[in-house]
Amino acid sequence: MIENLIEKIEQLPPIPNVINQLQDLYFYDDYNTSDIEAVIEQDPNLVANILKIANSPYYGLPREFLHIRQAVAYFGLEQLIEFAMATVVDQLLKLDLSFYGIGAEEFMKMARAKAKLAKSLAQDKADRFIASSTAFLSDISKVLISNYALEQGLSPIDPSIALNEMDEVERDLLGFDTIEVSLKMFDYWQFDRAIVELLDSFKQKDTPRKEALFFARELLDAKGEMVPEKLQTYPQFEPILKSLR
Repeated sequence: MIENLIEKIEQLPPIPNVINQLQDLYFYDDYNTSDIEAVIEQDPNLVANILKIANSPYYGLPREFLHIRQAVAYFGLEQLIEFAMATVVDQLLKLDLSFYGIGAEEFMKMARAKAKLAKSLAQDKADRFIASSTAFLSDISKVLISNYALEQGLSPIDPSIALNEMDEVERDLLGFDTIEVSLKMFDYWQFDRAIVELLDSFKQKDTPRKEALFFARELLDAKGEMVPEKLQTYPQFEPILKSLR
């Protein structure tokens, strides 16, 4: 029952306020690298985590960044907000994701792939930011759902199906899905209302940012890989997906 998950959500650590401040900077649109650095340095743990992510092999930096100023200058605000959100996700990835047939590394690959795809599909600056941020975090509840499903003795879900289709499988098996639980997590963390509202209604596909989030989850699976049969249905996205590899 979803009530069991709500209890677990209420035990989660709060979101660092620094993330909200970074988002405010982005929308204020009148900032410089010193402003970004000053906000991030309020949270020494976040500084350390961002540098850890930035220096990971995934980004292939030419040299190691030792100071947050270097990361700010190299990546920019949008990417740093994603790094900050990734530190929140990383705290939860110690849980068992085997119900979805993936591990922590694959989950992060999936989150990054969704964010990149959503950003590439949206045109307006605000749409790009809201769609990519929401896409990055939209499946965060899988870390809680997986543990609950495993406790119930349920068999794993096929990780190669599209994320939107996976929602339907979850509803059949559990009576609720990733989006429903993620929305409760977003509310608990007091995320920006634009992010909450987008996640709540993106399957309507009636705005550019909703379309961006929908197709980010329609074309990718739980491992962050393209779903081949989806490209047959939506061939217009193949050039974009190839550019993101």
